[in-house]
Amino acid sequence: MSQAAAELHRARLDRVPVTPFTDRPDGLDIEAAYAVQAEGIALREAAGERVVGGKLGFTSEAMRRAMGVDSPNYGWLTDAMVVEDGEVDLGILIHPKVEPEIAFVLGSQLEGPGVTADDVLAATAQLAPCLEVVDSRYVDFRFRAADNIADDSSAGLLVLGDPVEASALEGVDLRLVGCVVTVDGAVVHTAAGAAAHGNPAEAVAWMANACGSPLLAGYVVIAGGLTPPVDLVPGRRVTVELDRIGSVGLLATKRGDPCPS
Repeated sequence: MSQAAAELHRARLDRVPVTPFTDRPDGLDIEAAYAVQAEGIALREAAGERVVGGKLGFTSEAMRRAMGVDSPNYGWLTDAMVVEDGEVDLGILIHPKVEPEIAFVLGSQLEGPGVTADDVLAATAQLAPCLEVVDSRYVDFRFRAADNIADDSSAGLLVLGDPVEASALEGVDLRLVGCVVTVDGAVVHTAAGAAAHGNPAEAVAWMANACGSPLLAGYVVIAGGLTPPVDLVPGRRVTVELDRIGSVGLLATKRGDPCPS
């Protein structure tokens, strides 16, 4: 597991993608993939990064169809992934794509088993609009479910909008929250909160029950992409607007060295 984690860690740093582990003779199963993921996060922490939350992957049917996987998964977010100014440097990424999500900012800890959507809502201090920039470390953005899990569910970067207090949204059914994604001013996707596991709060509950460690107070947990991903190229502007929650946008630039792949 250590070798696989180190390979993915180096692929991210060098921006040189690797062959999916499930294509190799030894293969990779789901249990081993989560072990690789955990070792990868430990490598990031050893380099000075700090875990600040969690992420759901493939909670929407649209995303599962787009990526060819059939079940949700989870990964972890670090402080180094958070983009403060909305400007995303594609030069530090390999296969950058972006998707809209609902972010939950926890005011109290969640720990499974037995966490429900109601528990998630009770523990949530704030909600925020989010654009997650995913970035697979595999050749041609091609992978199976286990590969994706090992690769921290394709975690790349995170652009958060201004949060709204959860108390201000009391009584709002998050399943019915509308989502509109625009690219360079043109509407390209629409969806509703129910695209995330039927209910974004249920998605967060799923992670709390599945991940085997507590989701701490202060963590940001993003509930999974609501629409298919949008490819990012230099100069592209992407915005998501979430009804009652707010909007956030990003501008794709390319300041870093070009990816060698």
